Amino acid sequence: MVYHSHATTPVIFGGLLVLYYFSIPLALILWYGKYHAYIKKRNFRLKKLAAYLLIAVFVTSFSAYKITGIYFDIHSPTGGTTCYTASCVLSSDSLKLYHLNTTELKRLGLPEFGLMKVYLVRDTGVDTETLMPKRMDYVAIVRPLLIVPAARVDVYHVDGESASWKKSFTIVWPLQPGSVLTDKLKTEFTVIIFTGGAGGGGV
Repeated sequence: MVYHSHATTPVIFGGLLVLYYFSIPLALILWYGKYHAYIKKRNFRLKKLAAYLLIAVFVTSFSAYKITGIYFDIHSPTGGTTCYTASCVLSSDSLKLYHLNTTELKRLGLPEFGLMKVYLVRDTGVDTETLMPKRMDYVAIVRPLLIVPAARVDVYHVDGESASWKKSFTIVWPLQPGSVLTDKLKTEFTVIIFTGGAGGGGV
């Protein structure tokens, strides 16, 4: 089961994928094209290259953050909540709605500050090892790292009203975010894309 009302569109998802995969190569191409004459003379204009790459890395990291959120959102009954502090995470509507024990979340460790999006994942997926149905009961926090082309993911397994364990990992460009989630959580993650017709497609 997935929450079809949270389906994305091909324009949004496709656009984010393009930004994620091609921002860094495009930055290198633009730098080389603009300063080709200087580069031939071994004047590499490294400050200009650093500026191009800094922007590209920022865009790549933010795109990874947004794409990863889309994968979680399709399995979340409440959608994501944007936060900037740990206290915001603990007081988010999703956690209060399901009466989750925030003491256990604090004990396992929460990101203290910075842009993050919190998802309550409540769904049934497919176990990648047994191919059997598998409960997905998580609190997931996704953060863009911004200074490197990656997004950070913290997943807390919820048992009843308490979090029982935490798994943290980083999605680094050019790894596909959905594939990393599938590998780390041993559950098949797909995206539902709404095309405006009778149904959507999975990615």
